[in-house]
Amino acid sequence: MRKEPWVGPMWISSRYNFGKFRAEMNLPKRVQIYDVTCRDGEQRPGVVFRKEDKVRIAQKLDEVGIHRIEAGMPAVSADDFEAVKEIAHLGLKAKVVAFSRARKDDIDLALKCDVWGVLIEVPSSDALIEQGFNWTKQKVIDFAVEATSYAKEHGMHVTFFPYDTTRADSGYEKKLMTAVVKQSHPDAIAIVDTFGCATPFAMAHLVRLVKKWVKLPVEAHCHNDLGLAVANSLGAVSGGAEVVHTNVNGIGERSGGAATEEVAVGLRILFGLDLGIRYEKLMELSKLVQDITGIKVPRYKPVVGDTAFGYEAGIPVMFCRRLSAVDNLKAGLGYLPEFVGNKFVVALGKKSGGASIEWRLAEMGKTATPEQVDKILTQVKEMSIKNKREVADEEFKQIVAEALG
Repeated sequence: MRKEPWVGPMWISSRYNFGKFRAEMNLPKRVQIYDVTCRDGEQRPGVVFRKEDKVRIAQKLDEVGIHRIEAGMPAVSADDFEAVKEIAHLGLKAKVVAFSRARKDDIDLALKCDVWGVLIEVPSSDALIEQGFNWTKQKVIDFAVEATSYAKEHGMHVTFFPYDTTRADSGYEKKLMTAVVKQSHPDAIAIVDTFGCATPFAMAHLVRLVKKWVKLPVEAHCHNDLGLAVANSLGAVSGGAEVVHTNVNGIGERSGGAATEEVAVGLRILFGLDLGIRYEKLMELSKLVQDITGIKVPRYKPVVGDTAFGYEAGIPVMFCRRLSAVDNLKAGLGYLPEFVGNKFVVALGKKSGGASIEWRLAEMGKTATPEQVDKILTQVKEMSIKNKREVADEEFKQIVAEALG
């Protein structure tokens, strides 16, 4: 019997994700994650990575199975140069890439680091070209062609990165991309939603448009200014983008970018695209970056938040007590926390029910009569209301000790 494509070994998504409309999508057969945490992630104000930090992050990314790692921009500092160089020589399975402006000296530094590839950026919108840099549009084309040609002549994999793509004039964007492809032969083109102002539908449309212009693999780089970075990345993939740029925990410039863990899980569960990564290691990756940056993600953050799979309300907890089989997932969760290395959490507070008390008692190896459960529940609710928060573990243990004598 044919298995429903929306049902996986540890999840049940919506059947409508796999409806007839998928035939209208341009999903690639294979998608790769290009993680930019070591460069774009560090551009978040207040974040500083030393060489050893970047090495640890790169090693964990490789352990997870991330396909490409942007190790940094060698031109930023001597420490960044050494970090990129060391990561390139770690013998990782992931392809190591350096970030570069459209300058030969930047590319020379990348070459000295022995990276596999380079990402070459130029501005592409009128606002940035004419007002930000006070350049002409032809000057941008000249810079892009010269730098891309130079990198290709030296045997590097090149992604051409015309940033602010989503705000650029389409006529000029086509002229810029086709000139670079015809004269310099890059390996891929990036569509860059630099200021997070596109929609998933616009990203899908733009990917299709660019593929008609240049016949090259397309990469998507989305920022999160309106909270759409993950959605826009998925939209780009629906239009045919083969590579998605991501940041662990979504950290990055301003509001950050597309979260590595959310994009990876979204592609697997919602699109049915297996990236070949170790999804169960995503929580470890998130915790490492949180420790290094000192920036803790919200407890409710999707995938890797400490209570991303948590309930306080009694009825869903009652449902989730039957989560031992995937057939029962529809009772309480869309996917099991074990899939991403996280865990299910029952919080105790004002909205708790008897099932929550029984669950937590079982975790403690204790049992109670219905009367005792009711007594414990009453005290939990009263404490939660009084303190306007959930009941802490130690507080609950004290309540239990008193109730059970």
